[in-house]
Formats: sequence, structure tokens, C-alpha cells
Amino acid sequence: MGDVLDGLDGLDTLDGLHALDGLDTVDWRALGAVGSDRPATDVPKVLRRIARADATIRPEAVARACEELHDLLARDGGIEAIAVALPFLVDLALDPRTVARPDLIDVLVCLSCVDAGGDAGEAAAARKEAWRRQWPRIRRLFDDGDPVVRRTALPLIADRTGSLLERWHRETDLSVRVALLLALGPAAASEEPGPSTAAEVRAVLGAALHGENPLLRVAAVLSAAPLDPRAALRARPMLLEVLTDPVLAPLFEEVWYSVSGEVPWGREGVLTRVVELLEVEPEAATAFVTALAETGSRIGDAELRRCAMDEAWRLLVTRPSAAAAVLPLAAGLLADPDDDVRYKAAHLLALLGPRSAPYADRLAALLDDRGASQFFDGTVGEHARWALTRIGDPRALPGLVEQLVAPYRDMPGRGYSLSDPRRPDVADVLRPLRAHAAELLPAVREALRDEVSRAGWLVGDLRAVLDAWGESSLLPGEVEPDPPTWEPPAPEPAQAEETVLAYAADGQWHVRLPTALDALARHGHPTPAVREALTALVTADRRLSEYGDYRAFHQDEEIRARIDRLLAPPRMS
Repeated sequence: MGDVLDGLDGLDTLDGLHALDGLDTVDWRALGAVGSDRPATDVPKVLRRIARADATIRPEAVARACEELHDLLARDGGIEAIAVALPFLVDLALDPRTVARPDLIDVLVCLSCVDAGGDAGEAAAARKEAWRRQWPRIRRLFDDGDPVVRRTALPLIADRTGSLLERWHRETDLSVRVALLLALGPAAASEEPGPSTAAEVRAVLGAALHGENPLLRVAAVLSAAPLDPRAALRARPMLLEVLTDPVLAPLFEEVWYSVSGEVPWGREGVLTRVVELLEVEPEAATAFVTALAETGSRIGDAELRRCAMDEAWRLLVTRPSAAAAVLPLAAGLLADPDDDVRYKAAHLLALLGPRSAPYADRLAALLDDRGASQFFDGTVGEHARWALTRIGDPRALPGLVEQLVAPYRDMPGRGYSLSDPRRPDVADVLRPLRAHAAELLPAVREALRDEVSRAGWLVGDLRAVLDAWGESSLLPGEVEPDPPTWEPPAPEPAQAEETVLAYAADGQWHVRLPTALDALARHGHPTPAVREALTALVTADRRLSEYGDYRAFHQDEEIRARIDRLLAPPRMS
């Protein structure tokens, strides 16, 4: 956990227990300012507040004091103060009477990672010496009688294979053993220990994989990934059996901790990691997700089906190849008794657009379904209607505009994640429906009048829809349109080629890719190098988009259509 702990594992003798009343012997004023330009004299004040806390003090108050201590020491100006305060901080961490010791140990962990900014001067040297002197005392945390204390201290040795192995052989608490096991493989992969230590790590992982505890078997697979990327593929039957066992499901929430945070993963988090590891073979990942859903349906486990839908979404939003497996999976769950599952199934079919046409009747049957997701906006019926618009089914049109604009009338604001399922924006639903403009136009104009009169959220969206349909976006009596959105100038052919070649090479989104493709189309057929890059792009199993939600599909479709036009053979005159 940083250079301050290098070379400390061999120190086993104690260096004298400091009493907290020794705070008065330190000239804190001489340290000047610490974090947030506060005086260093605030450090002993906060330490005393933590030391005085007892069972009558709310845990939140102690946690805030620990956060304040972290801010004082870990931010600008606190490097020298760390060396002075460290012995007292360790005193409190070791004292079983200290309230909320895990919060204090978290501060220790954070301070061990504080960068001295490359300073090789006296402050940095004093800091490193302070850690050297305190390390024998800090090691006592790993033998503490409280497993939460032992587990919280593990980040201090998370990148030290030998220390992790030592603790593994002595630890008996399952939650700490899971965290230790999860850390072993990554530590061995990054530290590159000697042959004997590496062999011992593999032996520990192998023994856990074939041992009696099912949670440790799963942890061994996850831990082995940096050393053996195909370990999860070979363990699929076991992973499916353990992760779908309803008896074991609650145990993940109780004992599945890692050294990266003192919050249990739960089964859902473990499933996500397993699917990520299986993506070394995308077909294996989608097959595993399908098996999760099928098992969840068979045993009546709604949480398992929700997990399957979440993982299907994550695969589909990044890998076009997942569509073949996700399509029948989502269609089969449209009638699921769980609202959240139906919501996500309808959303997935909407993303897949015309490919979902065989299931249009099932979607139409859900138009009045008011079921909702626990975390995401919209209803099952709204997403089913959106799916029908993407298919081109006219059953979506009656009441479409009213359903789209109604949620915004009394909405004070809207928040959503940029990488989660959500209700699509109004313009994104209506803009592609130009072929149905005659039927939808009266409702769109009425909605625009209402939005303008109320200065509503959707004025810009509705005007954009009318512009896309080739209709006037002005209401009767309006003479000045809104200022047009600024568009960057079109790139020159050489710039356009450079953008395409860069995106194909590094895979990082280039915001000017769409305009670059348009520029190439205007200036004639691409060069052989650009054609090769474009061919590689359309055959790659990734979304050609900057987004992480439904817009990834829209943009991917638009980009691929542009590329297809560029790669099309010239027309014969």
C-alpha cells in the first residue's frame, strides 16, 4: 500500500506504546497549516474527540470525526503532520475501547497511500521512519479479536503476497478468509513473487477451489483470474451451481468482502464479476446469463432473474454479438411476474429494434402494463410502446405523444445514470418516426403549444422533432426561431481520415467521428487504408458509440449506416 510500508514485514518488536496524553508534548503549532489550510493544532483536538467517544455517541458523529482527521492529514500540507500523529492514531486503533475502530483503521489505510509528491526531504523521510517504527504495532491489528478489525486492516498488506499467505494460514473467520483469498491472486500477479511463493499461492487457490466451502470455491476462481484468465471458463458448472443456490444466496451479503472496501458485494456483485471474467469467450458469457435466467425461473428466484437481465443489458450495450442470445432471453421474460424483470425485458427488446419484430404481439399486450423498476424511470408499458416504435409497428402510435410528454409536466427535475436502462428522451423516440408524421403531427404541435405556454422542459425536444420531420417548428405568431445549435466546421479530408484511423487503432471514442465520416462521403471514396479501418470497425464486436445507455444503440446504428454507405461499391452509371 505504498512505499512507506516497503521492507517492514520483518519488524516484529514493539517500539513502546504511546499514551494519548502525550499529545501535549508535541509542538503542533510548529507544524503550521495542514489540510484545507487549517492549523495543525486541530489534529490533537480531533484525536481527543475520537478518544472520548463512547457508546452514548452516535456512530455517525465518530465517523465524521474520522473523516475530519483524514482531511487534516491526507490533504495538502499534512505530510509532516502524518509522522507526528501516526503513533497516536495507532494507539486508538489498537485500543478495543475506541468506538468505531474500523473507521479509524480506514484512515490509517488512506494515510499509508498518501503521496509525498516525490519529496525526498526531511518531511518524507520522517513520514517513512514513523511508519517503520509503528509497523510492529500496526501488525497487531491482524491478530485482533474482532474479525471486522482484522478485515478492515487487510488493505495495508493487500499487495504483499507473503503477508497475505501468512494471514491466510492463521485466519479462521470466513469473511476475512474470503477477503484474503480474493487478494492473493492479484497480489501474486502484480508483485511477481519468487517461485516458491508463487507455487504456494497456486496451491492455496487450488485447495480452496476443490475444498468444501462453496463460497471459497467461487472466491478462488475470481482470485485466480490474473494468473489464469480462463479459470472461470473451466469452473462454469460449479459457479452456476453455487451462485444459483437459494440457500447460499444470503451468505454472500454476510461474508463476501474484498480488500477494496468494507461493504459486502452480495451475490449480484459476484455474478457481475463472474460474467466479466467469462467475456474472454463472449458466447460463454451470454450462455451463462441465459442459464441464470432459466434457473431463476425454474426455482422462482426473482432476484436471480433480475441479475440475469442486468448482465444481459451490460453485455448487449457493449457487444453486438450478444443480441442473438439476449433477444429470445428477454422475449421469454416479457410475461414474468416480477415488474423489474418485465421492465428490463421490454427495454432490451426496444434496444434491439427491428430484430424484436417476431415478439411484437407480446409487446403490444403490455401497452397498459404499469409495472415499474425499483431504480429506473418509466413503466413496462412505456418501454413496450417504445419497442414497438423501434420495430415500426403502428400499434405504438395511438396515445404515443401524450404518454411521452405527460411525465414532464410536473417534473421538477430528472436524474439518471449515463450507463443504466432508462426512459428514452422524447426526441429520440419521435425523431425516427417521420414516416408517421401525418398521424403524429397534431399531437406534437399541441404538446409544443402547451410546453411553450408553461416554459416546459420539452420545448427544444419537440422543435427538434418537427425540424427532423421537415416541418416548421414555429407556432402561429412566432417569428424568431431559437438560435441554431452550433456545429463545428466540417473537417478536411486529411483530418477526417486521421480521425477514422485513430478511432480504429485505439478504440477511444473520437467526438468528431460522425462528421469525419460525412466529410469522407462528400469527398469521394475512402483510401485503401481508411477502407481497411472502416471494415475492421464494422466487423469488431463493440458498439461504435460514446454512450453507455440506450443512445449507444442509436449512435451505433447511425455510425454503421454511414460506414456501410462509404464501403458500398460505386454505382454503375
